[in-house]
Amino acid sequence: DISTLISMFKDVGLTEKDMVTLSGAHTIGKARCATFSSRLMGVQPDSTIQTEYLTSLQQLCTQGFVINNNTLAALDLETPVTFDNQYYVNLRSGEGLLKSDQLLYSKGSETTRELVEFYIQNQPAFFENFKTSMIKMGNIQPLTGTSGEIRRNCKFINSYSSA
Repeated sequence: DISTLISMFKDVGLTEKDMVTLSGAHTIGKARCATFSSRLMGVQPDSTIQTEYLTSLQQLCTQGFVINNNTLAALDLETPVTFDNQYYVNLRSGEGLLKSDQLLYSKGSETTRELVEFYIQNQPAFFENFKTSMIKMGNIQPLTGTSGEIRRNCKFINSYSSA
């Protein structure tokens, strides 16, 4: 939920504004169906997804009644290779691909929803705030040694051998 997302960002020194701003990076790139398939299926699909978008994602991600987890979907269906504010327009339209993205608008706090609306109206402000938040995130020190590790592959914990 949105309070968990806010808390996770706060735990590393980032604000709610940073969270909404950095999420705008999802205006470019793709995600595997496996990362959002839970929103598409089940007795009741995620009600925050716009109906036509839901149908198109279901068609893209399924073969028969089975999810094809390796199929890719654009994070931003309108301008998938352009860094712009279209991501926020998509959220307002119920076309956020990832649940964490759509939460910023559909079930967000007053602040997250207001920031989405602000970035829809003011792309230059999004660009400026993105630079600031990206620098702030880049200054977060990673946990290393016995406190954490920098993974060779982000999907897996590094394996160490004594040999």
